[in-house]
Formats: sequence, C-alpha cells, structure tokens
Amino acid sequence: MVWWNSAQVRRQAINAAYGQLISLLLVVTSIFTRYLGDAGASLPTFQTLFLYGGLTVTFLVYHVAYKRPSVNLPWWYWILFALVDVEGNYCVVLAFRGLSNFAVMGLVVHMTIPFVTFFSFLLLRKKYFVSHIIGCVLAIAGCTLIFLATTESGDYPDQVKSNCYALLGALGYAVSNLMNEYAVKRGGVDANIECLGKIGIWGLIISIIQFYCLEYDDYKAVEWTGAKIGYTFGYVLAMYVFYSVVSVFLRVTEALMFNLSMLTSDLYAALFIRWLFGNIVPTLYWPAWALEVVGIVLYSLREPIQLRRDDLNWWLNRALAAIGLCRTTAYVESPVVEPMANERPETPTKEAYISHA
Repeated sequence: MVWWNSAQVRRQAINAAYGQLISLLLVVTSIFTRYLGDAGASLPTFQTLFLYGGLTVTFLVYHVAYKRPSVNLPWWYWILFALVDVEGNYCVVLAFRGLSNFAVMGLVVHMTIPFVTFFSFLLLRKKYFVSHIIGCVLAIAGCTLIFLATTESGDYPDQVKSNCYALLGALGYAVSNLMNEYAVKRGGVDANIECLGKIGIWGLIISIIQFYCLEYDDYKAVEWTGAKIGYTFGYVLAMYVFYSVVSVFLRVTEALMFNLSMLTSDLYAALFIRWLFGNIVPTLYWPAWALEVVGIVLYSLREPIQLRRDDLNWWLNRALAAIGLCRTTAYVESPVVEPMANERPETPTKEAYISHA
C-alpha cells in the first residue's frame, strides 16, 4: 500500500485549492464587516438574516419542489445546527466591531482547529495520525505568535473583548462545521441541498427573533446610505457563496482539513489590511504564517481514517441507547479504506445513479 500515491495527493491538492477559495471569501466578509463597523451600521444578526433567507428561497425551495431524497435527520438536529451557526456568526461580527487588531480573524480561524480536532475524534470517530498531530501543533504555534502580535501594542483597547467574542465564534464554527460534515456525508448532492436549505429556514427564524430582541432599536437609528446598503449586500453575497462552497467541500473532505486550509487567510488579511486600512502588519505575522503553511502541508500528506460509527460498542452509541435515542437499525457507514497501488476506483452501479436521479 502506498499512502502517498498520486491519486490521493491530487485529491488533497484539490481540497487545499477549495480551502484557499474559502479563505479568500472569509477575508472578503471580514472586510465588509469592517466597513460596516466603521460606518456605524454593524448589525450582526441583521447582516446574516438575509444570508439565511437567500439559502431558504434557493436550496430549500428546490429540495421541496423537486422532492429530493432526505438525509432523515430529526428536526431538533437542524434547529441546533442553525442555532450554533447563527450565534457563531453573531460573535465573529461582534469581534470585528471593537477597536482591535484586524488579525483577530486569525484567532477565530486558528482556535477553531483544536475544537474541531477534539470533536471529530470524540463524536465523529475520526482516526488521526502523527502527521496530523504535528500539523495541528505547528498551526497552534502559528496561532500563538499571531495572538502575541495582536496584543503587543496598546493601541487596541477592545482587544480582550474581541478575543473573547472570537473564541466563542470559533466554538460555534467548529460545532457547525462538524454538524454540516455529518449531514452532507450521509448522501450525495441532495444532502448538500437539503443541508443548506434547512439551515437557511431555521437560521432565518432564529435570526428574525434575535433581531427584534437585540437589534431592532439599533437598526432604526442607522441612516442607511447607498454605501452602507452596498456593504451589507457584499457581505451577504460573499457569505452565500462561502456557505455553498463549504457545503460541497465538507462532503468530499472533512472539517479539520477545512479549517487548516483556511489558515492562509491570515496572509490575505495582512495584505488587505495594509492596502485598504493602512494598518501596520506586525513582524510576528510572517514566522507565524510560515508555521501555518508547514502545518497545512504536513496534514495534507495523509487523510484521516473514518472508523465505523454504527459499532454498538462505541461510547456514543451506548450513551444514545441508554437514553433511548439509538436506532435499532443504525445508519451503516463503511470505513474509509485507502486504495491499493494500481487499484482502480469502483464504478457506480446503475442503481446508484437512479437513486440520485
């Protein structure tokens, strides 16, 4: 068995390319958030309300109108998924509102990694190798340097508060990414469509309630100009594309690779904040970025193994059975088996195509 065979390297390279596109989209959303904050029109829930509405009217309508297959997850799963996603976005936008270094985005992305690693091992039964652990350690080392860079100056009085919001956002993103990965890997493209549609409708409902409870008075106080409307539209559009690409990305790879690939968003952020806002990029950014890149490369050399989640002896299945939530006919998930050298992938059967037609 040659685990570094060309097919696997090519697949991981494509995954890394998707990660870079996602990374750029993340920077774009952060730039529009910064512009809205400077213009006094930063309304975290209001901004994402249109995002969830867009996901609803496109993906959910398509899923229902064409009667596509369902992944058969309970209603409370989608509510929990939408809730952690809405609050993750809410905290991240709040992190960018204060007088803090723009590099807080790096803190958001990097601190998601240990959360995802832990939850993937604990709840998704992923098996990681030494190269993954070393890659994560290097990524966290880069995160530490970036954190030092954001606090080395007294010019950012809101840095501590922004960091706390960023950590809460990172936790929300980690849980959201894992729930997204679990849902979309239960089916093909139809699972992506259903996932985006249902997080859209539940996210819209939660956002409307939260908007009227927390932001309605602030919304009435904003004098909406063409520029502010344009910034909001740009944010919503970038987030819409971001969600669509992430959903596909998490179906073909896994959440930790997603977060590691986005580490290079720091480089893009450093360039944009220097160009657009004139902020000085701390010297510690560059060695930190180098550590992150090495971590991404090490992690990308080998894919983690997905162990069977239908094993009744797995601790989570035993816990669910104890409270009566474990089904007697569990969803069977075959373990990921690395292909042998010179082995051709299995050709889908006619029945497989019909099932997704």
